[in-house]
Amino acid sequence: MFKSYFIIGLRNLLKQKGYSLIKVLGLTFGLAASMMIYLYIEEDLSYDTFHDKYARIVRILTIDSAEGVSSKHVGVTQPMLAPTAKDELPEVVESVRFTGGGRYDLRYGDNMLKCEAAFRVDPSVFDIFDFHIVEGQTKGALDKPGSIVITQSLAKKIFGNENAIGKTVKLFQTTDLFVTAVMADLPKNSHLQFDLLHSLVPGQNDDGLQQALQTWQGIFTFSYLLLDKPANVPDLNAKLQAITKKNNAYQFFTPVVQPLSDVHLKSKEILFETNANKSDILNVYVLSTIAVLILVLAAVNFMNLVTAKSAGRAKEVGMRKVIGAVRYQLIGQHLTESIVVTAVAALLAIAVVFAAVPLLNNTYQRFADAAILFRPFSLVVIGTLVLVVGLLAGLYPAFVLSSFKPILVLKGSFKNSTKGIHLRKALVVLQFTISIALMVGTGIVYQQMRFIYDADLGYSRDQVITMQQNGDAVTRATTLRTELMRNQNVVSVGTSSSRIGQQLGRTNIFPEGSTSETNIIASIMVADENFIPTMDMTMAAGRNFSLDFDDSLSMIVNEEMLRLLKWNDAVGKKISLQTGATVNDQTPYTVVGVVKDFHFATVRHKLEPMFMLYNKTNNAMAIKIKADDAAATLAFVEQTWKKVNPGTIYEYAFLDEQFANLYRNEQAFANMFTHFTVLALVIAGLGLFALSAFTAEQRKKEIGIRKVLGASNATIFYKLSVEFIVLILISFVLASGVAYAAMTQWLKDFQYSIHIGVGIFVLAGAASVVIALLTISFQALKAAFSNPADALRTE
Repeated sequence: MFKSYFIIGLRNLLKQKGYSLIKVLGLTFGLAASMMIYLYIEEDLSYDTFHDKYARIVRILTIDSAEGVSSKHVGVTQPMLAPTAKDELPEVVESVRFTGGGRYDLRYGDNMLKCEAAFRVDPSVFDIFDFHIVEGQTKGALDKPGSIVITQSLAKKIFGNENAIGKTVKLFQTTDLFVTAVMADLPKNSHLQFDLLHSLVPGQNDDGLQQALQTWQGIFTFSYLLLDKPANVPDLNAKLQAITKKNNAYQFFTPVVQPLSDVHLKSKEILFETNANKSDILNVYVLSTIAVLILVLAAVNFMNLVTAKSAGRAKEVGMRKVIGAVRYQLIGQHLTESIVVTAVAALLAIAVVFAAVPLLNNTYQRFADAAILFRPFSLVVIGTLVLVVGLLAGLYPAFVLSSFKPILVLKGSFKNSTKGIHLRKALVVLQFTISIALMVGTGIVYQQMRFIYDADLGYSRDQVITMQQNGDAVTRATTLRTELMRNQNVVSVGTSSSRIGQQLGRTNIFPEGSTSETNIIASIMVADENFIPTMDMTMAAGRNFSLDFDDSLSMIVNEEMLRLLKWNDAVGKKISLQTGATVNDQTPYTVVGVVKDFHFATVRHKLEPMFMLYNKTNNAMAIKIKADDAAATLAFVEQTWKKVNPGTIYEYAFLDEQFANLYRNEQAFANMFTHFTVLALVIAGLGLFALSAFTAEQRKKEIGIRKVLGASNATIFYKLSVEFIVLILISFVLASGVAYAAMTQWLKDFQYSIHIGVGIFVLAGAASVVIALLTISFQALKAAFSNPADALRTE
């Protein structure tokens, strides 16, 4: 029986090739889109799961409740907290601390290269995380000061085919580091990404590090705990807070834990952390919703086409009933046909996914693996999806077709029911409600991304080159600047402690008139006298740093600092910083200028109070050049660098490119949203095209009579189009309310965002009408220009 159903289903597919193609394509696109989104969601959910102890690892965060801080959660803690928790809490099996995360300049023989990401870390790191050692020591690899573990890629880059174990490399041309082990390259779904681990055990000349690691007052280590069982978060938080209180840590630093499973997707508000490629759980929810909506579109499209063609199969059903077919057999046949179509579409969808994912990975900068679709669980999901979509899409048509009365059908008296017509209209409304809502969402996402890129950041990033200086290169920064300024295409050169766009450090400040109990924290940057003009920043009051003054105890603050301190005029006022071992060891600095607010970090976070101190030479160099003959200027900059800093690595980047890279995840999400919205519109358009063709066919005789009676082609076109336009306008009204509510919620995740205007809704509504007209115009015009005799001669 099922064999018969299957054969009949294939015959019907081949009999009506045009409609069958549209049905299969609609389902193929819908299933392919949902599979691709599934792969990207699976990628996000897979982060850090390769660690065997994944469920028992937590990291410690700090809630910074001091005044002046808007982003309260930070990823750094007191360095003594983690080891003390291990010693005092029975549920803590092991602890590990990381520091750093920056780049290392390494030398091996005459070979100089940069390690992209390096951490100093406790030797216990391999007892908590499953970073696989492939060569060298598996135990105690980082027990000795100066010992390092490097990845296979870095080992190949430094040593080629030589054995790396036991080799010595120099850090910044001064410090010896000893390779004790080589580990496998990290999986891409690790939130920790590095090339090198450097022992955090202090050496003989590391008195400063030894002292820093024993403090309870500052926070600078990234700390993780391995527990004996999955965390009871409230209980563990309370115990950690009791430990910090007992050790007289600052009361405005409150430790809390975050399970490793939450690190990748639930860290959007956290600053100063090790999360290399964090995403947002909201994006997972949005993409999941889009996948469901596209799947609904595809199923609705299929259902609409099958019910629309039900009249064409009425005589077949009538004949089957006359020769003895019972209703359940007819229902089984049509459901089997529906599942066959869905299965064919699923196979095609898998092929589409395998072809598209490499291209999409490159576009979105992701690493989804299409092979996941062949895992047993995924195959069960796909099989279930085929059955569910097939049954849902075919259920109503099956019951409609099986309910035909054979006597009416065989007499030629069967007509499409009013219920069927209303259903098709409702399905068209549903399709375009989803499509228009996605169009509006895409427009708002695009506007928000444009807002981010075009926002007034308080500085200029155009034609600015940035370079990082390390080691001896920092001491030669003044010489480098002098040499660079000899070129007329170099406008200005300034240095600072960190590049714009990187999160600044924070420290306590004590404004004049405050007490030692004052808990105010501000961000700190160190810069020279050329940095502010190089970045085209504006002084709101007072002066910039200048060689005409001794600015060793001078300070420049931003406008947000004035708002925090409630100062109308800051110039001449004193702000003290702790410069000794205790809070009473303070040095006063005089405010000499106020710089207009600028976004020193990303616009994900609210502007915070910051201040600048003066130093003549700093690590980050910014070079503003003229647009004319930029290639020659860049060549000159490289030549000058190599002359001033021989034997060092020359690297540069344009600030606007680095800025764009800060928002790569948001841009990737915006691209995904756009691409899947276009796909939804294609699916809806396919359905509307087929449905308009069916409507024109059903009204062929009516059109012929109207033309005989004198109706113009324009009138015929209007009659066939207006019904669909009315349905789309209804969809527009419904979609506007849904889209406004959803996107208002989405924009709440941004500290600075656009205001949703009516323009995007009007544009989406107009676009949907244009798409509909273009889709149905072919069939409408074909009907309008047809010869009425061809329609009437069959009577």
